[in-house]
Amino acid sequence: MNENTKSISFIAVALLTILLAYQSIPEKFDPNSKGSRMGQALFNTFDTRQATGIEIVEIDEENLETKSIEVAQTSEGWLIRRPQKADYPANADNQVKDVSTILLDLTIIDTAGEGAGEHSKFGVLDPNSANPGDSGVGKSIALKNSSGSNLAQLIIGDEVEGISGARYVRKPSESTVFIAEVQNANDVSTKFVDWVEKDFLDLDKWNIKQVTLDNYEVNLAKGQLNRNDKPYVLNYDNSEWNLSGSTLNQNEELDKDKLDSLKDAFDDLEIIDVERKPEILVNNLKQGNEFFNNLKDQKNQAVVQSLQQKGFYTVAVQNPQGQQVPKVVSNKGEILVGMKDGVEYVLRFGEIYRGPEDDENSTGDSRYIYAFARVNPSLIEAPELEVVPESLTAESADQNKTNVGEKGDTGEKGKAPNITPPGPPPNFIPKSSPPSQAPPLPPSVALENKPASTESSDQNGTVENDEFDKQKADRDAEIARITASNTTKQKEYDDKIAEAQKRVKELNENLAGWYYVISNEVYEKIRLERKDFVKIKADENDEMPEEVKASHILISYKGADRADGNITRSKEEAKAEAERIRGLIVNENNDFADMASKHSDGPSKTKGGDLGKFKFEVMAKEFSEAAFALEVGSISEVVETGFGFHIIKRTE
Repeated sequence: MNENTKSISFIAVALLTILLAYQSIPEKFDPNSKGSRMGQALFNTFDTRQATGIEIVEIDEENLETKSIEVAQTSEGWLIRRPQKADYPANADNQVKDVSTILLDLTIIDTAGEGAGEHSKFGVLDPNSANPGDSGVGKSIALKNSSGSNLAQLIIGDEVEGISGARYVRKPSESTVFIAEVQNANDVSTKFVDWVEKDFLDLDKWNIKQVTLDNYEVNLAKGQLNRNDKPYVLNYDNSEWNLSGSTLNQNEELDKDKLDSLKDAFDDLEIIDVERKPEILVNNLKQGNEFFNNLKDQKNQAVVQSLQQKGFYTVAVQNPQGQQVPKVVSNKGEILVGMKDGVEYVLRFGEIYRGPEDDENSTGDSRYIYAFARVNPSLIEAPELEVVPESLTAESADQNKTNVGEKGDTGEKGKAPNITPPGPPPNFIPKSSPPSQAPPLPPSVALENKPASTESSDQNGTVENDEFDKQKADRDAEIARITASNTTKQKEYDDKIAEAQKRVKELNENLAGWYYVISNEVYEKIRLERKDFVKIKADENDEMPEEVKASHILISYKGADRADGNITRSKEEAKAEAERIRGLIVNENNDFADMASKHSDGPSKTKGGDLGKFKFEVMAKEFSEAAFALEVGSISEVVETGFGFHIIKRTE
């Protein structure tokens, strides 16, 4: 190759390099230029009624894997579809609506740049084609029609600094990056828990009436239940707890704080994941039947094995008809939560869960729960019905007459008093009668033999009849009143039972079909033994110390008192973080001072959380109550004050 040829080749390569570099440089757009799209809709109008599916794809940066979730509209409503998982209702409040409307009326604020070389910078790399380790990958959201084709698709990138609610966005088929205000951007999530109603029990803790702790164990060899103690029945009324069916020693009392935490924990039972139960279990439970006549059939051994893998077993128990039949139980016992409306939740806890959604539980291990509802009539106060008296008849009235003198001053019981007619006055001599007439009878004899007056007889009968009619009318009125009152009371009771049955049917439509997965931390607050909720009465002679010395770790949240302006976590996130840190200290023996230095949001973090000595009234009431109740060296539960969530260690 001669020198001229070499020179031409070098020039051509240089020009090509410059051209490629020029094409990769983002263009600077003038909003007033002819080609500006400022203020225009990012998507052309499309018929939202055709949208029957949502697909979201993102990169899990922590686990370096691509995650996706698909939500589809079916005849049963919107369902979450995951690989190798049964469809589950997408019933989180407004989640489908919020996500599906993100692409509607999306207006361009400005153009950020153009060229594939800038996509990583704006965080709009397509997660469908990017590698898990790539940086600058966005979230892809697509609305689909019934045939599976995309109606619209968008990649959502980083937040735009200085413009509230604005994000870098682009269409996957285009390289231009725009700035647009994206409503509900944080709802674009591939997490299962963000699409479901977490409160799967739908249980109002303020309506709890009774909690039964039945801590049995399963004897697998004999296929029966073993109990060291009979179930503990705890009744709750007017903010007070009492123990029935068992006794407390004179120096014992119920630990109200522990039992209140138990009640609160029922509100914290939230879904982490779900797995479908075998259909034979589903069908029985939906019909309100927890006994299974055919679980021991050979063809159902797979069902039994499925249960055992999750910590549930079948044992022979006696059903209400007196028959020995299989029943699903848990080796961790069970808890019954009775509500004022007659609904009783049955909660049986299984083994530790290890599944694809376990990473969504920030508080530690997760656990299976087998739950369903049933009606417990004893939770509804039975009506007090009055005794209905017998109707009054002539015969019963005559019978009553024979009792005249029952309470009289004279005469024998059941007989009228013997009254002698008055005789003639002393020394009375009657006049002589004419010879043709017989002499007159003595007055006493004449009185006895005098014919009864017809008029007098009629009057007595009328009086007696009138009196009987009045008594009968009064009796009939009383019978009618009592019968009506009893009917009303019984109907009110029957209506309550009917409402409870309706409520149970609604609950079991969801509960019967699934093994739920919950936080093991919440489980430990619920499954209590006697030693956990019964405590020794405080000695009245013991005096509270004037001051104590303690350290603490404060996990604050946005909006808390004196919260640092840089704190963005929510209250729920702060509580979960505090529980996580406490677990690291209590369960994994992490040094308290070291954890305070790393995680506390309080000014004492520079001293390992040390607060020094303080009097009770110096700190927030909740803080001091917890600190002064601790033994030296003990760690408190997570304590909430207006400043956030505290973990307290008493040091002196």
